[in-house]
Amino acid sequence: MRKYKHILAVVEPGSEKNTALARALEIASFSPDTRITAMIAMYDFSAELTSVLDVQTQLDLKNKLVTAHEQMIEQAMGKLNAEHSDIDCKIVWQRSVTRAIVDEINAGDYDLLIKVADNHDLPQKLLYTPLDWKLLRYSPIPVIIAKEHKWTPGANILVAINFDDEDLKAQRLMNLRLLRHAQQISTLTGGAIHLVNAAVPITPSTLVEIPGFSPDLYSEAVYSQSSEKLVLFAKKHRIPESNCHICIGQPDDVIYHQAKKLNANFILIGNSARKGVVGNIIGNVCEQITDDVDCDIMVISKNLR
Repeated sequence: MRKYKHILAVVEPGSEKNTALARALEIASFSPDTRITAMIAMYDFSAELTSVLDVQTQLDLKNKLVTAHEQMIEQAMGKLNAEHSDIDCKIVWQRSVTRAIVDEINAGDYDLLIKVADNHDLPQKLLYTPLDWKLLRYSPIPVIIAKEHKWTPGANILVAINFDDEDLKAQRLMNLRLLRHAQQISTLTGGAIHLVNAAVPITPSTLVEIPGFSPDLYSEAVYSQSSEKLVLFAKKHRIPESNCHICIGQPDDVIYHQAKKLNANFILIGNSARKGVVGNIIGNVCEQITDDVDCDIMVISKNLR
């Protein structure tokens, strides 16, 4: 079973709750050798008004801003009683917050990224891609999007298992990765692992033309096949059959309703990493769920380093 050795916690400038850092401390409390780096990616255009400020004044202003943010992290650590924890502080001056975070991950030895969830309304999501979504798409390590709540000891952990990937090897690897991380979270919180799979009855057009074809019978067949696969996966990894949940429907709806039904503390899901125009308009399943549910979500990309 894996352990998290170095966590990168993204601190939100001006935030009083510092949920990402608090969650990193919760995880590290179970593993004394876990290191934490608290990072703020910042940029202020007023520090580069070349037509108004001379170079030295620009540098002084930048240094004052960096120092102020370092003090903010220290104050956050004080509020969380983390002054003596193994925490490094890092302030990165970069216009693109996403690039700053991904560059930091690639340059370091991190194995987990934690960021607090942002609130996005529909107009915002249509106009630009939220930072949360960008990190889910581009982070080369697992990402936890933390919500404003405390981990409840013994609360359920929901793992979204997928059997629809055309690449069977990638599918098996992703399902195993999700389960291994779920086992680690279960060790930390004492929560029971539940598996969920959304059986999507997409009817091929060739079947519709067959005389006597029944969509209901086809849906039942899809449900039965998905159920057999999930139960077999669960038995192989010693998860009770009672903790297996098969539902007909779209993945985002199925996972959302199952998490609510189980009062899940944590959801783990793989990322299909949809990008481009389609990604900006539709998003990914994990991105939609991130906005909808009230619990923490761990997202694992196919393109892990």
